[in-house]
Amino acid sequence: MIEVTDKPIEASEIFERMARDGSGSVVIHVGVVKPVVEGNDTAGIKFAPDGDIEGEMHDIEEKIRAKHELTDFLLVRRMGELAVGDVIMVAAASAPGRDAAFGACRDAVEENKKMKRVKKEELFQD
Repeated sequence: MIEVTDKPIEASEIFERMARDGSGSVVIHVGVVKPVVEGNDTAGIKFAPDGDIEGEMHDIEEKIRAKHELTDFLLVRRMGELAVGDVIMVAAASAPGRDAAFGACRDAVEENKKMKRVKKEELFQD
């Protein structure tokens, strides 16, 4: 399942949304806005869709589900202007074993960083 939102992501609610029947592991990665980028203090970051972001996220989901034996998978991505510490994205995977769950989240993070349908603008402090 994928979601794109302009509202704050409540990472604490993600676990409850994951199907756990048949799972021995649930892994959740929460990506947040960093306070320093390349040695510069940031005030935040701005993300905007640049085309079919949901289609690109569906492709990521399909790729991850084909590679890993999962019970459930969720990828949530935030758009808009975010402050330092705000949640940018959440990747969550439940699987029969931990290797698949960790692998799916790791792959989701790497694929998320390569997305072409998202415009990113760092907001640096003056």
